Amino acid sequence: MTIYVVRHGETDSNKARKLMGQRIDEPLNAEGVAQANALAEELRMEKFDVIFTSPLRRARQTAEMVANRIGAPIMERKELLERDFGSLSGHSWEEMSKGVASGSVDFQSKDLEQNYDYRPYGGESVEDVKARFLHFLDDVRRDYAGKKVLIVAHGGILKLAHLFLKDKHLDSTPENVSLHEFTI
Repeated sequence: MTIYVVRHGETDSNKARKLMGQRIDEPLNAEGVAQANALAEELRMEKFDVIFTSPLRRARQTAEMVANRIGAPIMERKELLERDFGSLSGHSWEEMSKGVASGSVDFQSKDLEQNYDYRPYGGESVEDVKARFLHFLDDVRRDYAGKKVLIVAHGGILKLAHLFLKDKHLDSTPENVSLHEFTI
């Protein structure tokens, strides 16, 4: 079965290179709306059976723009939420690294590796996100076999998809509205 995963359009925090996680629920900015519209146009001839989306506004807006163009139903799934970065939400990777352990930890590199169990102040560990994402993938395999599935989510979810489904660590966070194909 093939699934397609796209990262949501740009927000002001994306542009400022700040981590939003689950706690900052910004809408798309003007560039993000343009990106989502361009994605919808690119996918206009595709026949997706369902679009799954994270409930966060940036992903939901992107999914709605695509759904309006291609006519597929949208289903929200909490398992697709971005990682909760706790009280570090709204900070850049550099600010996180400087503020924790006096700069001795490069959290961005650790995040790209997706193989550590750091739980930021009140947030989720990568292991927490892995568990919920794997649960979602099991549901898709079971309930949507033979269907064409589009998932609108976040950079962290895309990094995990590459890790689990392609055994590949990404060198950077995927670009906004980048579309990725996976076999599950």
